[in-house]
Amino acid sequence: MNEQKYPQFERLHILRTEALCSIRDRAFDTLPLLFENYGNGIISGCKLFTTPKLITIGEGIILHDNFLYLIKDPMNVEYSPTENYMLLKIVFLPALETENFTQRNVEIILTPDLNLSEYEMELCRFKLKKGAVLRTNYTDFFDRATEFDTINTVNVPYAAVGGSTISPEIICAFANDAKNFSLETEDFNFCLAVLSGKILNVAQIKFYIERRLKIELPAPLNNQILYEHLCLILQEIKSGRRREVIGARRRRREIMLE
Repeated sequence: MNEQKYPQFERLHILRTEALCSIRDRAFDTLPLLFENYGNGIISGCKLFTTPKLITIGEGIILHDNFLYLIKDPMNVEYSPTENYMLLKIVFLPALETENFTQRNVEIILTPDLNLSEYEMELCRFKLKKGAVLRTNYTDFFDRATEFDTINTVNVPYAAVGGSTISPEIICAFANDAKNFSLETEDFNFCLAVLSGKILNVAQIKFYIERRLKIELPAPLNNQILYEHLCLILQEIKSGRRREVIGARRRRREIMLE
């Protein structure tokens, strides 16, 4: 028999050891099961904000090495113009064992080192010119990879079934741009899935890109490769080039039939 016990929170009730253990199990054992088979990355929140001197990461939840890190308070780091790429990383520090707690701490650092250890995760990258303002707002989908003065989150991992994936916000930006144009069937289906709020993993995005562009993506895949190919697709959608080619082929077939 599988028992499901819930402690009773009533006035003047004493919470005994068994009740406290039940609370612990519900809080720390149940949540990881919800994200079983997910890859490392942001689960929710962790939005980035900038002021003339500070980058702030907001509250959120991050999955790393099968542990859920709750960012309860905003974290800040100072920045200045260097005109070279700077990487904002979150660092997962070794666990600290005490008599009553296991403590897992994180910190954020800004560094010119673009390499990541297994205990680090990218939060953004940017190049900032002197006198410029570091921005987090974008004019369109293509603007997200603007080289200078723009927070770039293309390479930030997000947790998804089967592994890490590209930011759902970025994929949603693609769909929001594309939906304003005439779409082929595969484009329509992809955008509909994205706009429904579904988080797409790398395998699903890869399938769409390869089917849409009739290519085979290189291995190993990363977010940058996915983003660049989504840019190619969006350019085609906006220009209507694919529809023109399909229309020309259809006209040629009609002529041959006649």
